[in-house]
Amino acid sequence: MFGSPLRQRLTDGGLEVWTYEFSKVSADAVSYIPIVNLFGATSSGTKKELVALFDTNGILKRYSMSESDVKQKTGVFNQ
Repeated sequence: MFGSPLRQRLTDGGLEVWTYEFSKVSADAVSYIPIVNLFGATSSGTKKELVALFDTNGILKRYSMSESDVKQKTGVFNQ
């Protein structure tokens, strides 16, 4: 339904953990100013993460969903 997970790992007990992420980010206003955006541009938005825990039979045992704000910076002055 969600496609392939971004990450898959096994716990010490042999349970499988799948992680999915979805980010929706858009450029901030300063990114549209010519020349200025070369020195420092930003974009912001939200990130959603779904973590699913499966038992050894492949049955979903537990899941968690979280949402957080994200901000990305580019340019010479945002290093």
